[in-house]
Amino acid sequence: MKPEAYRYNLVQQASGLSKKDFAESLGISKAIGYQISTGVIRPSRDVLDALSTIYNVNLQWFITGRGSSNYAQDTAEIELLEQEAAAGQGREVEEYPEKRYFQTLKSFLYPYDPENLKAVYVSGDSMIDEHIYNGDIVIFNIKQTEGNGIYVVSVGNTLMVKRVDFDLSNQALTFISANPAYEPRCYKGHELADIRVAGRVIACYHRI
Repeated sequence: MKPEAYRYNLVQQASGLSKKDFAESLGISKAIGYQISTGVIRPSRDVLDALSTIYNVNLQWFITGRGSSNYAQDTAEIELLEQEAAAGQGREVEEYPEKRYFQTLKSFLYPYDPENLKAVYVSGDSMIDEHIYNGDIVIFNIKQTEGNGIYVVSVGNTLMVKRVDFDLSNQALTFISANPAYEPRCYKGHELADIRVAGRVIACYHRI
């Protein structure tokens, strides 16, 4: 989905209006609204003006994704690291990855505090049975770093998304893929020194 289509849908959801009523509020038909929402066409200048005038949308944000949207209280900005976490064998971690932000609904994140959340792109297919696919964006809670679940983790200089099994009695961590093509990997002893649990995955955005 093109970025403008994604942000159009975000404003429509935050408005509380149906897709038809939202389109009509912008002076367009439901059919044109559908084409914008699916990325078939880009919004016209008149539509952009209506978004700015009626919903107080920051057009720089709408077009580029940068800055604040200005349009609703039920939105949150999540820091998106411009690097990929592998759902596979692992990718090197950039020491100072470029950051940007994307906007989503607070209600989608509830009950988590958006200030404790970060996001990263996924690369690979090892988590497909958990419905996490190549190109997705996963949101993770940096305040949750223990307890069995799906996590963004780094091992040495590689970043991964894996299901993590915490074995406290044996002081071991097992990384489990959601794809039978990948074997589980257990870390214990001195190997644990190279592992950092960045945060527990709480949501995932799929590409359309």
